[in-house]
Amino acid sequence: MEKIMAILEVKNLSIRYMTGDFKDIGLKEYVIRRLKRNYHINEFWADKDITFSLDKGDMLGIIGTNGAGKSTLLKAIAGIMEPTTGYVKCKGNIAALLELASGFDGDLTVKENAYLRGAMLGYTRKFMDETYDTIIDFAELKSFQDRPFKQLSSGMKSRLAFAIASLVQPDILILDEVLSVGDGAFRKKSEAKMQEIIKSGATTILVSHSIQQVQELCNKVLWLDKGQQIAFGDTAILCNLYQQYLDKKITLQQVKEIWNYFNQHYDYLIVGAGLYGATFAREAVNHGKKCLVIDKRPHIGGKTYCEKVEEIIVHKYGAHIFHTNRKEIWEYVNRYAKFLPYIHCVLAKNGEQTYSIPFNMYTFQQIWGTVTLEEVEEKLLEQKVNISNPNNLEEQALSLVGKEVYELLIKDYIEKQWGRSCKKLPASMIQKIPLRMEYDERYFMDKYQGIPIGGYNSLVENLLEGSTVVTSISYQNVIQAFPNIAEKIIYTGPIDQFFEYSLGPLEYRSLRFEEAILEEADFQGRSVIYYCDSGTKFTRIIEHKHFTDMKSQKTVITYEYPEIWMPGKEPYYPVNDERNNELYLRYLELAKEYPNVIFGGMLGNYQYYNMDEVIADALKQAKREFEIDVLKKK
Repeated sequence: MEKIMAILEVKNLSIRYMTGDFKDIGLKEYVIRRLKRNYHINEFWADKDITFSLDKGDMLGIIGTNGAGKSTLLKAIAGIMEPTTGYVKCKGNIAALLELASGFDGDLTVKENAYLRGAMLGYTRKFMDETYDTIIDFAELKSFQDRPFKQLSSGMKSRLAFAIASLVQPDILILDEVLSVGDGAFRKKSEAKMQEIIKSGATTILVSHSIQQVQELCNKVLWLDKGQQIAFGDTAILCNLYQQYLDKKITLQQVKEIWNYFNQHYDYLIVGAGLYGATFAREAVNHGKKCLVIDKRPHIGGKTYCEKVEEIIVHKYGAHIFHTNRKEIWEYVNRYAKFLPYIHCVLAKNGEQTYSIPFNMYTFQQIWGTVTLEEVEEKLLEQKVNISNPNNLEEQALSLVGKEVYELLIKDYIEKQWGRSCKKLPASMIQKIPLRMEYDERYFMDKYQGIPIGGYNSLVENLLEGSTVVTSISYQNVIQAFPNIAEKIIYTGPIDQFFEYSLGPLEYRSLRFEEAILEEADFQGRSVIYYCDSGTKFTRIIEHKHFTDMKSQKTVITYEYPEIWMPGKEPYYPVNDERNNELYLRYLELAKEYPNVIFGGMLGNYQYYNMDEVIADALKQAKREFEIDVLKKK
């Protein structure tokens, strides 16, 4: 098949300015310096080794800070400047809208200048006669056409120039900041005009300091910095990196490294740098595989990410305590992080009263004043409602603990958490409420419990060692620009988002966190207290220093608010009711059409997991991929 030739090819283009000769300093000074042997010629490369090509219909956005060499490059492409080295090859005619307001005569009228500018652009008198009314109307200068041009504002002058220059339908259109002329209304009109030209099939080159404008209009981006080509390629990724660079979140060197990463091929593209993605990456690297791990967040770790605030390690996405009964999983995580022993004990509040949870002998004593096991059993028997086949969560709770405990510690909390009546939630959500007939306040009964020293970041960092990691980038942006970047994809994001919600969105619950630094040593005496009354809008307060028993005269607390989820918000809890589970199964059927994509983790599997279950699931998938039990591997 014959390769289609590019409509524009720029190859190794460089433009050099020479400074220091007598034209700059004058003949007398030149002679004096030459006699004193103090004369130097300096080189300045406005552009150096610029290479790219465009096809018919492409729209290129050239980005870069002031002094990047953007305007100089446009002049070379337009034929106004001759490259020092390299070349420009184009097929078709070029219309260049550069320095719009220049080239007019201030003493001539607006109408006379319109004809003069048209002649300069090669338009015939007949053409100008036929199009003059269109020009003057588009420029919104009908009442000014007989005035001297010098009486116009700079915006008016640019509007006239734009109206004249945009009359033709070129093969290649060059725009240097021209879409920023005039007020907001005129900018919209000029953008619409450009869209019209672009849709006609013209290849367009746009220089703009507006990243939003480039993202909306362009399908390719060229990034220049001080005359050097940083990158050429997909708009979404390069605009993302450029914004991070402008925000000083990454350096130019890091940009080059990241762009190099994307231009390589990998065995696995792992979407999500949380526990599932990091664990799978660890095993893949151990088996000699090349992995690229990406995450839309600006950090690794997913929802286990921790951050130091006032030297206190804060769990940024809610409390995370590692607990498991599986010895092999406990030994596995301890290969990659040192764990601090920690037993999670929490409290619940309703109004001013505090209760011990999960439900144990302390709880029943606080509610009923009971002391012995017999007293508790007798009270529960009295309180329970005889419902043999509970149809919803409320009926299930009433059958297990009775009305008083249900209304005091379950009903309002659950309804805040899930945003719906307990009568509309499935009974399976609390299939078995733990009732401990002993004085035991431990939240988890697992044999192994703890928190990594220094937080979870070190655990995830060690799991990711040997993989290439890029944060603040979305899967959609990467796969659109580099569809063949990897042999297989490990996708830990929402499965419905992967399919662009084509069957409709699955339902989740989201969370909002409000963090506060308090000038006191201890706020609540526990790491977590749940708020079970409907009058309190948050569901719990986390006091982070208690996770590590840190001594400090300050403390950091987090209020946790449940929220309605919608596309664009962070999903936390899958709503595994009948409707959503059926929809998930339909997405699973779609997934069969993508044999190179493996869905994993809580969001990929639409199932709530504890951390040990996430790691076990990732290791199970690694076993399938590499045909070896990684937990038994020494």
